[in-house]
Amino acid sequence: MWRRHPDYPVCTALLLRVILSIILAKHSSPQELPSRETDHAFGINTHIQRNIFYDTNAIPEGLEVSPYLFVNTTKKFFYLLETSVPRLDITVSPCASPIVWQVTHKPSKKTETLFEFGNEVENTVVGFNPVVNTKDILYTLRGEITETLRLDAPKPGIYTIDITSLKTDSYVNIFVTQLPEIDRFPELPRDHRVREITKSKKSFTVEWDPSPDERHFGENIEYCIVVNRKRNFKTLCSVLSHLNGDPKPTLPPDNGFGFTQDMYKRRLLKQNARPIKSEKKGSIFYRCIGRNTKATLEKVKTRKGYYVDVFVKNSLSDGRYRSRRYNGTFIKTKRKSVYPKLKNGRTRTAKFSKKTKKITYSFYNKATKDVYLAISSCSGKTRIEVSGANGTVLNERVSGTKVLTVKDVPAGLYTVALSRKPSRRKSHVHISATARKNSLLIPILPDDRTVKTFDNLSTCSSITVALKGTSTKQNYCLYKTELSKNSTAVSKQLSECGAYSRVKNGAQRIMCKKFKYSQDNAVLAVTVTNLNPDTVYIFDVFVNRGKYFTFSYNSVRTKTSPTCYLPT
Repeated sequence: MWRRHPDYPVCTALLLRVILSIILAKHSSPQELPSRETDHAFGINTHIQRNIFYDTNAIPEGLEVSPYLFVNTTKKFFYLLETSVPRLDITVSPCASPIVWQVTHKPSKKTETLFEFGNEVENTVVGFNPVVNTKDILYTLRGEITETLRLDAPKPGIYTIDITSLKTDSYVNIFVTQLPEIDRFPELPRDHRVREITKSKKSFTVEWDPSPDERHFGENIEYCIVVNRKRNFKTLCSVLSHLNGDPKPTLPPDNGFGFTQDMYKRRLLKQNARPIKSEKKGSIFYRCIGRNTKATLEKVKTRKGYYVDVFVKNSLSDGRYRSRRYNGTFIKTKRKSVYPKLKNGRTRTAKFSKKTKKITYSFYNKATKDVYLAISSCSGKTRIEVSGANGTVLNERVSGTKVLTVKDVPAGLYTVALSRKPSRRKSHVHISATARKNSLLIPILPDDRTVKTFDNLSTCSSITVALKGTSTKQNYCLYKTELSKNSTAVSKQLSECGAYSRVKNGAQRIMCKKFKYSQDNAVLAVTVTNLNPDTVYIFDVFVNRGKYFTFSYNSVRTKTSPTCYLPT
């Protein structure tokens, strides 16, 4: 029954609103609305319908409304279905907060009067939680996604939607329609994932399949992309709430009848409201990109995670948020590559093992000019690839020692990648690079790079070392390394693999001498004295013509005589 109020004018106003809402609901029955385009022809004023909603919480047919919810307070909304229809869709989209919403149905009775419906409307007071017969509950959902309750052949009566905001004050979008084929939300494709295509240190590209409703809505279909570092957004309404912050709730200016109760209601609504504030400027990227189904985000941060969401919306809908969400994704950009530097002419040693298949260095070229790369491989073949901002400038396989020239290399930063096939044995590759003019003084090695010793010229305290020169005058340096008594058996020749590391670790320099091959003097021979008897030594030879490149000969390991013979 209708409850009496001490303030008679307020009671009368409520009764008038209820009667007006029911009359308008009758005018908007499905039998009189073959399509949404005929609203104006039937004299239905959507502006009036929205105002009645804020008076009575009676949801208008085919119009999206956005009421304000106070946190942890249940609010009731009503939809009156007077006659049987083929289908009824009820769609609810939360904005700033997850919600719980429940739909119950009360069948219409022949004896039901306007006063009984008015009594139902009166119970929309904030905080009212009536006991509901569980048999009347049609649907209950908790979450922050857009959900649609689809009822086939729904029974006439009053459909009550109870909604509670769980975390903060929040707006919520409610849409009820008897014509879902006309008023429907855009549909998603069968595969509605947002997929990562490529990514780098400072950009990434995503794509998604188009909505099948592109044919139905045509150019009115639009895709919006959202990127941020905190979370995936479940609704477009939620994106805009966090991006811009929610405004304090306001009722339409012509809402109510101007009574004191109406003004008090407006003032109370503003005073108690605590809408969420906008996120920090720049923390959420939001852009609608038309019907494009691919997007590239640039100037993102290196080695950071980004949540990416895509929404498809119908731009002709009366509400801003009639949209569907694709399944978002999470992308972590690549870390900034920090490679060891190749300094002009300085030799670096790349150490390969069973697990290490590729080693990369960086090289900066200050101006457009030729770049020279010297590479010396101990064994097997090594692939060298030089890449810059404009792509690969060199890709070659090298065995042994070789100098590579790259013509007219533009200024910029380059990576020099060395790669080898997996091997159980450890191996070393020596590399140096320069772009300076005097780098043309590259040492030349003979075909035979063997360092030889002569047993008949060796004594307990001296060894004679010999090597073959070239017709170019070059600087040759000889180093010795003494091995301990516990070292293994002597092997006359060694590869150049360990020569650089021995020099780096303190091998003793014996001499440096400029030498040129001639018919009279084709071999450079050096006698090393002051050695210990019965001791193993390794001799390394390096050749250079300047300070930017140094190549090594094949090293030799030998042993002094254990006995010193005195002359007779």
